[in-house]
Amino acid sequence: MLNLLPFLTKLSENLRRVHNRVNKYLKDPNAKQIHDVRTAIRRLDATFLILPKKYRNGSPLSEYVLKCKEFFKVNSEIRDYDIIYAKLQKYPSNAQRDSVIETLRATRDASLEHAKSIAGSLKSTDTSKIIDRIGVTEKDLQKRFDKILARLISNIESTFPVVLTDSLKIEELHDLRISCKKLRYLLELLPDENQGALKTRKTLQKLQDILGAIHDYDFTTDYLSSLGQSSKEIQEIINSENEERRLKFDEFLKYCKRRLDISPDSFLIMIRSLKSSA
Repeated sequence: MLNLLPFLTKLSENLRRVHNRVNKYLKDPNAKQIHDVRTAIRRLDATFLILPKKYRNGSPLSEYVLKCKEFFKVNSEIRDYDIIYAKLQKYPSNAQRDSVIETLRATRDASLEHAKSIAGSLKSTDTSKIIDRIGVTEKDLQKRFDKILARLISNIESTFPVVLTDSLKIEELHDLRISCKKLRYLLELLPDENQGALKTRKTLQKLQDILGAIHDYDFTTDYLSSLGQSSKEIQEIINSENEERRLKFDEFLKYCKRRLDISPDSFLIMIRSLKSSA
């Protein structure tokens, strides 16, 4: 059950967290700051989505969150470039590999300049005044929470069985990862005394980590393939990344069988029970 005062406190905290991390980002947009600001925006978005429609459309808060999402998207691209760069660094230097790395650096630098301009706009916003006029009832919050919870559970129910049986269902794997991530942040809004939600959050975190690693392999090989460079060296990198991806998917399956007791749907039973405990 959501309580009004703790929710509004959490919303205010999430706004301050984004503001603080944007300031740190502008000082030094390194990998840690990129990660931290993206995480802060996810938490803000989770609280924002629980609000009634009138606060999610055309309000100062909605405009700020929209700008945050734009900032998040650009930094996600930068993070992906960094992942590809780190993976390529594992392989011996050659003309093709080095050419890809130079292209990555140039693209990343352009994206970073764009991100810094958005960050400057966010920094100038006085977040302390954004939620001054929000007047919402616990009933409205709970209704919206239940709706989003049901939607995310439905998404997981439809994608989870599919990816367990086919490692190449890349779109479904991506959708499952995103749904797990959103559900985890949504459950953070519940009181810590809710043991079911707490246990589920830990499981979702593990699943999210494994699925995120698989996504990094998929993004890397897709990027390298899209360059149209069919050199032996690039193809060897793609083959190597695909093999590591296969091993990571095996880890995903083993985790599901060992930790989630897939038989076949105990994990699904666990998340369905959230509807009654929330």
